[in-house]
Formats: sequence, structure tokens, C-alpha cells
Amino acid sequence: MGKENEMSEKSEDIHSDESMNEVNEREVSTPEEETPEKKDVDSVEGSGKGKEHVGDRQGLSSLFSDFMHRFQEETTAEGKIRLSIEFMRTALANSGTPRFKDFWEGRRICLPLFKENISPKMRSQLWSAYIELSTEAKRLKEILDEQSAFAIEQMELAIQALERDLEHYELLLSQTKVESLSLVDSISLSSKAESYNTMHTELLLLGTLASRINAMRKEVVKTEMRIRIKNKLLERLSLCGDKVFPKRKELIKKVSNEFIDDVDKFILSHFQDEEFHGMPLYALREEIKQLQSIAKVLSLNTHAFTETRLKLSGCWDKIKNWEKVRKKETLQKRQVFKQNFDIAMEKIKHFAENCLNGMPIEECNRQSAEILDFMRTLELGHDEVRALKDEVFKAKRGPLDRAKEAEVERQKKENEAEVLRREKINALKEELNATLANAQSIDVEMLSAKRQEILDAFEGIALAKAEKQIVDRLFKQLKDEIDDKKEKALLMLSDDDLKALEQLKGVLEERKRRRQEIKSQLELYRKSLGGSGLDFEKAMLYRDMIEAEKATLEKVNASINEIEEKIDEIES
Repeated sequence: MGKENEMSEKSEDIHSDESMNEVNEREVSTPEEETPEKKDVDSVEGSGKGKEHVGDRQGLSSLFSDFMHRFQEETTAEGKIRLSIEFMRTALANSGTPRFKDFWEGRRICLPLFKENISPKMRSQLWSAYIELSTEAKRLKEILDEQSAFAIEQMELAIQALERDLEHYELLLSQTKVESLSLVDSISLSSKAESYNTMHTELLLLGTLASRINAMRKEVVKTEMRIRIKNKLLERLSLCGDKVFPKRKELIKKVSNEFIDDVDKFILSHFQDEEFHGMPLYALREEIKQLQSIAKVLSLNTHAFTETRLKLSGCWDKIKNWEKVRKKETLQKRQVFKQNFDIAMEKIKHFAENCLNGMPIEECNRQSAEILDFMRTLELGHDEVRALKDEVFKAKRGPLDRAKEAEVERQKKENEAEVLRREKINALKEELNATLANAQSIDVEMLSAKRQEILDAFEGIALAKAEKQIVDRLFKQLKDEIDDKKEKALLMLSDDDLKALEQLKGVLEERKRRRQEIKSQLELYRKSLGGSGLDFEKAMLYRDMIEAEKATLEKVNASINEIEEKIDEIES
């Protein structure tokens, strides 16, 4: 048994020597990136002072400090190796990006511990875990390097696109289409709508470019890559920013100053000496709202936004204060309106009672007009005037209904009379047409008498213009028939009758001429008698002469009638 124990101890020593040789060989074959982390190995194996130096390295996390605290408290080499391997595993399993700095530092501390006196079996197990974690760290490092290279490539492409956009800035600005500011509704800014829209479009473009630059800068800072490459990318982004940010700042300053000037002009034009000029209150309120809305949309600096907001708020407060005063005055006016309303209502009630008692419509209209004139002398509001007029109309409704009924009855009678008139006209027209149809078989005297009879009947009837034209045409046709018959009868007269007829016509013309002379003489006497310069005797003389001329005129008229009868007798 003693020999077997000695043999096993020797074999373990030999195995331990072989593992340590393997450690030395693998240590030599460690990649270049591990080399910086392997220095000061002896200081780790030495006193605790060296261990504290390792824990205080820059860039190491608080977890590493906790690990070093437990590492120093551990007394056995096996326990220290287990703590180191567990810490290395935790560093690789970190959420997000593995903590490679902690991993390499823990690995550097763990490696020399394998030279300590540990059982071969345990050393082999721990060494396998150590190698596995190292391989996993290298694989993760390669993956992260590939991701970093891809991210750098994408950053390069994004920065190149940004640089191209900045080189063709004017073309990009001309192609930029954004929704125009609604400045048409704003009275103060409508004249400068084109200028504001141009600056607004350019500011939106510059804002987009600035957002791209900031986003790419954050992405570069966040992405794991070599410091040299990161500095180059940030430097390119800084050059792009130099082309965007100063221009954007200057344009924001320009649009801010213009907006402040326009707001000041608006306030100066409409809010002087606690009075409001040029626009009604509702329009001023809408204009203030419009300017405040535009201030939110425009890219203004903080000073301009705050200053214009305070100024417009002050104008809004002035309007509210004025409205409070106006409401107070309105309340006082309403009390006066109420008193005057009650006075007018007393008159309207009395008027309504009279209307109910059967007042004629003419008197009703007269009294309602007097009430309306009285209302005009009172101070009343719009609502009060409308209510009083409604009451007047209600009071007039009874007389109006009665007048309407009377009007309907009158129209009914007029319609009935119109029907009778038309029937009478139609009957006379039929009689006139029948007379025209039988004119050839009727002698002249009967035809003339019939014509005169129908004509007298038509004289008592009111005819419309079209009806009168139709009747006149029929009477003309009948007269033409009578004239034709007379001409035919004259052609059939004997020579003696014709000679007598010509003599009678000559005497008739002489009598008519004499009648006209007498009428002219009578007119002269009447004018002379109407003068104011005559004395009594001359006035009596003129009256006698007028009476004599009147007697002569009567004799001449009788003679004319007698001659006309004889002529008609001969002609017929």
C-alpha cells in the first residue's frame, strides 16, 4: 500500500508538471490583444498591495472591485480560480455588450493561479472551463468586430449622403415641398406670407439636416469602434454641422426678429391708449389666436417666442378687461331697457283691449303706428324691441283677420261681378257677330239702329284693353257695312235728289262754320266779362250780348240738326 501511494503521488506530480508546461505553452500562444493585459502578473501573485493596484485600474467596473474584494478574502488557489472563472463568465454574460475589459483583467489574474499546488483532476476541470471561456470571448470579440465594421460602413454611407445633400443644398431646398403656413387668415401677416413661407421651408430643411447630424453623432458615440475611427467620423459630422447649425441659427434669429416686429406693429396699430382701433373686438381676438398659433408653428428662438407670447397675452387681457367694463355697462342698460319695456307694454295692453272690442283696421293701424313711434323715443335693446313688436302684431291679429275676411268677401263679389261682366260681353259680342253675319239682309236704318243699340250697351261695361280692341274691330266692320250700304243707296238716287243732297250739305257746312264763329264770339265776351276793370254798365252789356249769342247758337244748332236729319233721310 505504501508503494502504491508513492507511485500515485509521483504520477500526480508528473501530471501536474505536464499541465504547467501546457499552461506555459498556451500562455505563449495567447493572441496579441491579450498581451497588454498579461503584464504585472508577478504583482498579482505577490503581496495584497499589488492586488489592490489591479483593482484600481481605470475603466474597470464596480463588479470587478467586488470580485477583487472576495478574491483577497479567499485563501485557497482553487477557490480563487473558481471565483475568477465565475467572474469571467459574468463579464461575458453582461446584458448588451460583454465587459471585455473586466474579462481580460480577470483572466490575467486567474492564469498564474494554475501554477499553484492543486489536485490534477481539479486543475484539469478548471483549466477546461478557463479555455472554454477564453474561446467564447474571442468568438464574441470577432462577432462584435464584424458588427462594428458593418456599423462603421453604414455610418460612412449615411455621412456621405449627408455631405452630398449639403453640397447640393440649393437644389434640395428648391425640391423641398412642405405645407404652407396658413397666413391668409392673419391680417397682420398676410402681406408677408410668401417671405414667411420661404423661411419656414428652409428652416424645416435645416432642422431635418440638424436632426440627422445629431442622430448620427449619437449613433457614432454609442457604437463600439476604435477611437481613431470614431474621432474621424465625429470630425466629418462636425464639418457638416458647421454648414448647418450656424445657418439655421441665423435664419431662426431673422424670422424671430421679423415676427417680433410684426407683432409690435399689430399692437401699435390696434392697442393704443387702452382703446381698440381699426378692427372689432371679435376680429382682434381671432387675430391674437392666429398669431399665437403661428408662433407655435414657426421656428422661433426662446426669447422671441416668450416675448411675443407675453405681448399677445397682455393684449388679450386688455380685451377681457374692456369686456368686463362693457358687461357692467350692458347690465345697467338692461335695467333701463326693462323699465322702458314695461312702459311700452302698458300701452300695448290697452291697444290689445281695443282691438278685441272690434276696432276698425284703419284705427288699428293708426294706433299701432303711434305705439311704434313711441317705442322709438325709448331706449330699448334689440330683444326688447322684437318682443314688443311681436306683442303689437298679436294685438292686431283680430282686426287683421276681420279685414282679411272682408277682403276675401270683396274679392268674391268682384269675381262674381267679373263673371257676369264676361258673360254680358260674350253675349253682346255674339249679338254683334250675328248682326255682322246678317248685315246684307238688314236695311241701313235698322242696321244703324242695331249698331247704336249694341254700342250703348257696351258703354255701360268696363272693357280691358284687349277686349276693347276686339270690340272696336267688330264695330268698325259693322260701320264699314253700313257705309257700303249708304254708298250703294246714294248711287241709286235720282239727279234731283243728288242735287238737293249737295245743297243740303253746303248749307250744313255753312251752318257749322256759323256755329264756330258764334262760339268764338262767346269766348271773347266771357274773357272780357271776366276782367276786373269793367264797371257795372259794361258788365251788364256784356251779359246781354252773351245771352243773345247763346240764343243765336241754339237756333244754329237746331238748324244743323234739322239739316242732318234731312240728309240722313235722303241717304237712307
